[in-house]
Amino acid sequence: MDKWEKYRLFIGKNADYYIEKFKKFEETGGALSWNWAAFFLGIVWMLYRKMYLYGVLAFLFSMLLGFIIGAVSPDNQLLALGVQIWLWVGFGAFGNYIYYLFAKSKIEQIEKNFPDETVQKSMLIKEGGVSLTAPLIFVFIILLVQIIVYSTLGQ
Repeated sequence: MDKWEKYRLFIGKNADYYIEKFKKFEETGGALSWNWAAFFLGIVWMLYRKMYLYGVLAFLFSMLLGFIIGAVSPDNQLLALGVQIWLWVGFGAFGNYIYYLFAKSKIEQIEKNFPDETVQKSMLIKEGGVSLTAPLIFVFIILLVQIIVYSTLGQ
């Protein structure tokens, strides 16, 4: 099984799209590549692609930025919007590269921990691919927290 077949198994859905991007990263050494799903969905896209730690860290980072903006300039909606757009563009521009680094690391771990090719194949499929559960749970929790906060503030 060659390198790109391992990536194909790991990525699963839309493998051709990502492999094309990953090959360009390796050929050029660049990190920029546009991903509309990452731009529009950000953290939800990361969770969908099973980048759970990255998604949690991105969420905590965005929350931290929100608290800092709220503390420094609570009435400056333009600043908050600017930071939000900056985050969206960051996800869109670097999402593919972040996913490449994630996939590369996971594939290397699987190769190291499971030398048998048959086991590697099953582990690549299991560890990679996509998850609808994680992003749905995340969105549900965010909505639930917002409902609780707004209902508490409204009383």
